[in-house]
Amino acid sequence: MARRVFVTGIGIISAIGHNAAEALDSLRNCRSGIGPITILPTVHREDLPAAEIPHTNRELAEMAGIGNPESLTRTSLLGILAASEAYRHAGLDRQRNLLRTGVVSASTVGGMDRTENFFRIFDQAPGNNHFIFTHDCGDSTERIADTLGVRDFVGTVSTACSSSANAIMYGAR
Repeated sequence: MARRVFVTGIGIISAIGHNAAEALDSLRNCRSGIGPITILPTVHREDLPAAEIPHTNRELAEMAGIGNPESLTRTSLLGILAASEAYRHAGLDRQRNLLRTGVVSASTVGGMDRTENFFRIFDQAPGNNHFIFTHDCGDSTERIADTLGVRDFVGTVSTACSSSANAIMYGAR
C-alpha cells in the first residue's frame, strides 16, 4: 500500500528570491537571477555568469541571526536560511516541538564555495587542511539541524541534480 507524503513547510533562498514568495513572484514574472559574479571569490569571475545570491557570507549570517559566519560554509548559511523558513512555514516551534522531526538535506555542492580557496592554500602549503572539515556536504546538514534543534534524524543526500527528488524519497521512507 502506498503511503502519502506531505510537504508541510517550504523555504528557499536563491538568486531570484530571498524566500518562497519572492522566488515564486520572480518565476511568474520571468525574472532571471543570472548575471555577473560579484560576491564569490573565484578565478572565473570575469568569464562566467552565475545565479549568485547577492549577499556576502557575513550578510547571510546576519539574516540568519548567526554571529560567527567564518565557521560556516556558504552552503550551510543558505541551508539554514531556507530550512528556517520551511520550519516557520510548517508552524513548528523550536521550544515547544514535541513531534519527531528530521532533516534530510539535498545538496549538489556541499562546501564547494571553499574549494578554490582550499586548493590555492593546499598548493602553497601542502598539509594545511583547515578547509577540509567543512567541505563535506554532511557538515552543512549538521549545522542546519543544530540551528533548528533537530535531533531525531539527520541525513544528507548528494547525488547531483537528483538530490532533491532523492531527499523526498528518503524522507518518505
